[in-house]
Amino acid sequence: MASIERRRSVGGTVCVTGGLGFVGSRLCSALLDLGRPVRCVDSLVGRYASGAGPAAASALAARGAEVVRAHVGASADDPVLDGADAVIHLAALPGVRTPRAFAELWRENTRATERLVRAAAERGARFVLASTSSVYGDAHRLPTPEDAAPSPLGPYALSKLVAERACLAAACERGADAVVVRLFTVYGPDQRPDMAFARWIRALAGGEPVPWHARSGAVRDFTYVDDAVAGLLAALDRGRSGQAYNVSGGVPAPVRAALALIERAMGLTATLERSPPALGEARITAGCARKAAAELGYAPRTTLAAGIARQVAAAAAATPVRRPAGRARAPAARSRFGSESRVAARGSEWLPPAFPPDAALDPGCRARTRS
Repeated sequence: MASIERRRSVGGTVCVTGGLGFVGSRLCSALLDLGRPVRCVDSLVGRYASGAGPAAASALAARGAEVVRAHVGASADDPVLDGADAVIHLAALPGVRTPRAFAELWRENTRATERLVRAAAERGARFVLASTSSVYGDAHRLPTPEDAAPSPLGPYALSKLVAERACLAAACERGADAVVVRLFTVYGPDQRPDMAFARWIRALAGGEPVPWHARSGAVRDFTYVDDAVAGLLAALDRGRSGQAYNVSGGVPAPVRAALALIERAMGLTATLERSPPALGEARITAGCARKAAAELGYAPRTTLAAGIARQVAAAAAATPVRRPAGRARAPAARSRFGSESRVAARGSEWLPPAFPPDAALDPGCRARTRS
């Protein structure tokens, strides 16, 4: 713990990999707000929203960040870590819905992490890995605590789980200062174009059917991007080495309810274009918040209704809504989905969803009500 306190007081350079992406660009901006020197590293490969990628590179450089275009983790001695006091590793290949060869996911998500955590340890730098709630799979304990047995459902989740274990093993066996953060379904302005909310908003705005891949009864613990950033910063400053922490929104919601809130915010009614569910997606995600609250002081601040409204407003500012002829504006508290219309009318005040009867419910981890 002393070494962590020393880093916090010194406030040295934080190297953020994947720093021009959806979460990374906001994390770099938040670090700059705190007066921390930032080295933002990104390969600029992949899809970026209009406010991320090259646009974020220019904005962050103008604020004094060191922006480096590089592919991290390709070798055991990565020079982008030189002089860094801490590393927050966000760079990874997504893969829950995107078919990818396991060898590619292993190289980019697992081996790269193994090399980076080793290089950070050699430099005496703290290492924070951004992982995913996907490692839990279809968890039998809901809300799910960090000590629940992982059960990844696909190659992407498996690649991230093995990356986690490399970090935690480095902390336990080699004395590395490494922490894991499991992010739950992050959304908000500048979300990657291939992610669900961004796709739904784009489809509704363009008068197109909404692509729908969710499993029946799907529930997600949606986390607003600024809350995800706050959780990562809390882990950087206060996380115990060798530990994993859930960072979630705290109020799991049916996926259909989230779409109803988007409809309400846009004043439109969705027509669904149904496709088979992705094989690697869990039916329910719900993160137990006790450990992150007690050890990191983490508490999400943004309700799902408020966060969706911000994402819709940001998208509207970038691309105006096109209303097809003859398509009526949806009433504010109505939806074609019945029960979801009542959710939309209540905003964020719905009760936590009914979990399946075989789930081992932990009353100490029930979703919180936020003011």
